[in-house]
Amino acid sequence: MNRIRILYVIDSMGRGGAETQLLRTLSRLNRDSFEAFVVLSREEGNWLDRLEKLPIVERITVLRNGRRRSKSALIARVFKLAAIAKLVQPSIIHSWLWYSNFLCGLARQFAVFPDIPFIVSQRGDYHARYGGLRLWLTERIIYHQADVILTNAVRLQANLRARYPEKRILAIPNIIRSPNSSSQSESKLGNANRPDLPKQHIVSVGRLVPEKGYRYLIQALNLLSTNFNYPDFTATILGEGESNDELSRMVDRHHLSGRIHLPGFCEEIFPILSSANVFVLPSLHESAPNALIEAMEMGLPCIASDVGGVSDLIEDGKSGLLVPAADSEALARSIYRALTDAALADAMGEQARAKIHRLFDNEKSIRQLEAVYQEALNHPSPGK
Repeated sequence: MNRIRILYVIDSMGRGGAETQLLRTLSRLNRDSFEAFVVLSREEGNWLDRLEKLPIVERITVLRNGRRRSKSALIARVFKLAAIAKLVQPSIIHSWLWYSNFLCGLARQFAVFPDIPFIVSQRGDYHARYGGLRLWLTERIIYHQADVILTNAVRLQANLRARYPEKRILAIPNIIRSPNSSSQSESKLGNANRPDLPKQHIVSVGRLVPEKGYRYLIQALNLLSTNFNYPDFTATILGEGESNDELSRMVDRHHLSGRIHLPGFCEEIFPILSSANVFVLPSLHESAPNALIEAMEMGLPCIASDVGGVSDLIEDGKSGLLVPAADSEALARSIYRALTDAALADAMGEQARAKIHRLFDNEKSIRQLEAVYQEALNHPSPGK
């Protein structure tokens, strides 16, 4: 039986949520039914070696023409993608992340692969993030050209369906990584007997970029110390990115260098989460973030911005606390509440763990994606 050949297009194999999901997807797809070819549209990334080790991956191609953002560079990449598609002859093209979605949409616009089913994975809230020309391009080149739009949050699915009722739009939950038994045994409930840990430890995980909202978290932690007179805490913000230096300067300016730590990227976050009393996600826009899901599965009380698909995960006051995005005072109040109301924190942690177990099933998510691929083949694109 011939395997279904899928050409995946993603910006790079950097350390991000979409890249994590692609790796987890390719490690679980049925190799007897599918084979994967991958195009990295911008650069290799730190996790290229992981992609190379996956048995289902037949070939990886990097579109090497630097990081230029000119129109000529974009068009050059479109034609390189066209040459790859002609060589690979995929049954389906599946793109991830905005730039790669746009690149594939542009190739479809140019009739490079008009008859190949084109599936787009949207891992964030494009309407919240973009406006003006960028949003117009998103609608005209990505949404219009795609045959199927996949997201990982029910709320985003509903928003997209309301805007584009003629499109096939589906929500498939993330493939999640569960903490091992040793991490769970060192959960926050056991921290009282560990003198090396702070009495109250706040943890956040994400890329250090403006849209993740970490400046508001640092402001909130300053308010926690000053306005709320609650100095007995430390905070760890795990991640790397362009905002690292700016955030470090903010920490110094608020005289919090002894309490707020920015250690960089961490491969294994569960040991850090096991030391936490509270997890915070201060993002300005999100879909269904892996870090929040993993913290909830650890049974941590979680505080997050009420954006995108976060409300699919957190019911305010029950499985966590929701706050308005970019509101440092509201964030400080919620952190203080979680740190000082032990009964509420424990109850939210238990409900958070139970909710993740209800919502996420890795095998079911893979079967749903495989069904999407089969459906795309059964109802081929009419061309654009």
